[in-house]
Amino acid sequence: MGPWWTLKRMIRRGSSFVLWLLLLPLTIALHLAGFRHVTAVTDRVGHLALEPDCLLKEQALGRIARRKWILLAPPGGVANEHLLEYWARHFIVVRNALACFVIASMSGAGVMRFDASRYVRVLGGTQGAYRAYAEWGERAPVLELTSEDDAWGRTMLERLGVPQGAWFACVHAREAGFSPTDEEVQSYRNSRIENAFEAIREITGRGGWVVRIGDPSMRALPPMPRVVDYARHPLKSPRLDVYLCARARFILGSTSGIALVGTVFGVPCALANVIPVSTLAYGPRDVSIPMLLRSDELGRSLTLGEILGSDVGNYLYNALYEKKGIRPQENTPGDIRDLAAEMLDRLDGTYAFDEADADRQRQARALWKPGHYGYGSAATIGASFLRNHPELLGRA
Repeated sequence: MGPWWTLKRMIRRGSSFVLWLLLLPLTIALHLAGFRHVTAVTDRVGHLALEPDCLLKEQALGRIARRKWILLAPPGGVANEHLLEYWARHFIVVRNALACFVIASMSGAGVMRFDASRYVRVLGGTQGAYRAYAEWGERAPVLELTSEDDAWGRTMLERLGVPQGAWFACVHAREAGFSPTDEEVQSYRNSRIENAFEAIREITGRGGWVVRIGDPSMRALPPMPRVVDYARHPLKSPRLDVYLCARARFILGSTSGIALVGTVFGVPCALANVIPVSTLAYGPRDVSIPMLLRSDELGRSLTLGEILGSDVGNYLYNALYEKKGIRPQENTPGDIRDLAAEMLDRLDGTYAFDEADADRQRQARALWKPGHYGYGSAATIGASFLRNHPELLGRA
């Protein structure tokens, strides 16, 4: 920040206004012709995955009209270039920086614009992605791997050490190196990969392999049988990121966007350490468990009713928790192991979901109201987690 930054910002905003005014007749003509600039965030992989996907799902469901959709993806502003190639089959993708600036200026007042923030960027309110995924249900995903990517990916899996024909799960835990620019306000979303080791052994013990995904800044994993530390592997690439997420049997993740790459390819997710607590996973085959929130004032963890009955359930920043004297508590190794086991049992069709589990699920889900981020989600709250933490529902 500083005077030079302020001056550049003023010049940019002034130039944008002049362009909007000069090109308004063209903007109106393009609007009437059906062109829309989609305000999707392309430099964060979760947004790049989910926002275009929700738009296409709603279009296919008849909730929004078909348009000539435009995605702006300036150089250096794309989280995963290969995922963008998949969206280029459905969108007009603009890569030139000047053209991106011109189109963004033209649509700045709302004409020729589709606001994609409704899906996962509603501050303090329900995210539209949950409704889109609930209505989509068990339909086939919009995206599927090309035959070329599928064949290439199988070859790369073998180079990673995963035998031909073996199944694998992707595992991810968000760490501090992921986004240093906002770590100061977002660190409550981080978790320790060590807490997933029991879950990793659960997966490998059932005959699977584990591929740890993420970014190269992550701490190295210790050597473990049937585990590939792909996040730090020399073969890591945007194309292989997409393949692994799209071909995993499931993704054991956290509140971080990389798992959503699997989501848009129809891969089920088991999400641990979900926070804000009112957030849930998206798809009908997904399972998620929240972080516990410990109150210093009360000397105990808050119940779901206390969390979701106040604004605490939607807290987005470290300072909000600190001001309230609330400390987010990571899920235990046992909780994450049980989550992975529950997902595997569900996928195998062997999970025993009794009436008591169904009752706890109904009680918990009834606490989500309009305005909570995850209201209307088709996903399940971990049945094992609710069983092991009766205090969340106010039971002794």
